[in-house]
Formats: sequence, structure tokens, C-alpha cells
Amino acid sequence: MKISIIAASLMAASLSGHAESLQTSFDIRMTAPSAGKHTVVKKYSNLKEVMSNHQSLIRNGNYPTQIVRIRGEFAHPSRYCDEVLGDIDEFFNRKITSDQFLYNTLVFCGFDPATEYATQFAINSYFDPLNDKAVAYLQTYLAEHNGRELLGTTFQVEEAKGVAVSMDIDAGEEADRSSQVLTRYRHDNQTHYFSSNYDLTKQLITDIRQRFYSNDPDKILPFLQKWFFHNAGSMYYYVLKSSNFVELRPQRLFIMDKEPKVYTSPLRMYFAHHCDNYENSRCL
Repeated sequence: MKISIIAASLMAASLSGHAESLQTSFDIRMTAPSAGKHTVVKKYSNLKEVMSNHQSLIRNGNYPTQIVRIRGEFAHPSRYCDEVLGDIDEFFNRKITSDQFLYNTLVFCGFDPATEYATQFAINSYFDPLNDKAVAYLQTYLAEHNGRELLGTTFQVEEAKGVAVSMDIDAGEEADRSSQVLTRYRHDNQTHYFSSNYDLTKQLITDIRQRFYSNDPDKILPFLQKWFFHNAGSMYYYVLKSSNFVELRPQRLFIMDKEPKVYTSPLRMYFAHHCDNYENSRCL
């Protein structure tokens, strides 16, 4: 019965998540939406660093994920994007340091092609203190910076009430690592809720690092059972034996007090497991 389900579900599917790898010990891919040729985009993420340091996630107690979702326009453009981005770095990015915070930030600066002057900017960021010292530092930073003017716009850091993650999984056959097309054998989705992105990282992302990147049935099958559905292990046993590629795509949906009530970062994260290095070139 399982074999017939697999055969019936064979289909070609184009995957947009094949982006530049961050060259981690586990394959994390981060993508940003196309912003046009007259926009400068900067990405900042230290997930690789945090996950490589097992002592990073040592905070005591709960603390909400911090969200920045602001944009502004320049009524009388007179500065270049490198100057605008420099101000944002000085005011925000350099203050949220990698030794104290887990962060994912995307900054846009649009400019007039005729003058090259910046016309607009946007900051999308979510970040969490990694330890108790960082919590104290953050409270001081917020007291000094939250509500102040940045580039003519009020800089606002908001607390997320929690975060839901909608996680897709695709398993199938890819012709080679550079291929943009996957012959998909199975697709599933599951949703989980966490009090913060810190907790999501400590529970889900840590488990992805430890058990998803394996063709050992004692690791990968219980992982799927835990995060997808109760008989996922037995269902995926046959799927993974036929697959040379598996990808997870967790999308974070932060629950907010103010409108919009749900915030989703435009910076998307993918976890790709290429199984061609195993002796049988299969994912199980």
C-alpha cells in the first residue's frame, strides 16, 4: 500500500529554495525576495555561529522575541544608500551583537537611479537575547533607543507574543545539486507553536541539526515522527529509501499585539539534506 502511494505521488515540482548556501555544517539556505535593481539589500544572520556553539543557548527563563518592522521614505533625498545603511548599522545592527543575541535581519535601501540618492529604506528583524546578561543589556538599549527617530522615522522595537512555525517537508529525486527541479515523492506540512524564536531554535533547529542530516533510520525517522505526524516514521521509511534529497522549509509567523497582528520576515530559511555522499546515495 505504501509503495503504491509513493508511485502515485511522483510529480515534478520546482523548488525556489535552492539559494546560496551559508556553508554551515548543516546546509542552511536563506533567501530574500527580489527587490529590483535600484535597491540595496543587506542580510545579517548568526544562526550558523549560534548552532556551532553548544554553549550559546544558556538563558534562564522566558523572554519575548524582539521585532523590528519599520520603513521610511525621504521626502527630499540627499544621501546615498551607503550612508543610510551606515546609520542603520550604527543605531541598530552593531548594537545587537552576535555574542549576546540570536538575530536574523534584512535591510533594504531603495534609490533614484538618476541621482543615486536614497529614496526609502526598510528594516525587518527578529532577535532574541542568548543569556541573562544580554537581557539586561537589551533593556538598557531599548530604554535609550526605542521610540527615537532614525532617518526621519520612529524606530520601534516590538515584543512578539509567540511564534507559530508552519514547516513544509519535500522528499524526492534531484538530478544534481545545481538542479532547480525536484521530482517530488512526498510533501507534508505541520504547524507548531513556541513562546519565542529562542525556544524554537533551542527545540526545533537544534533537533534539525542533530537528527535531520542523517540517513540513520534511528535518527531521521523519530525526528519526522516528532515534528510531523504519528506514523511519519513508517510512511517515510519507503520514501527516503527512494530519495536522494530532503528539504525542510520552516516559516515563522510571529504573533503581535499591534496591527498587522502577524509578522512574517521576508528572509526565508531552508534546510537541505543532499544524500549523494552516502554509500547508497539515498536518504535512508
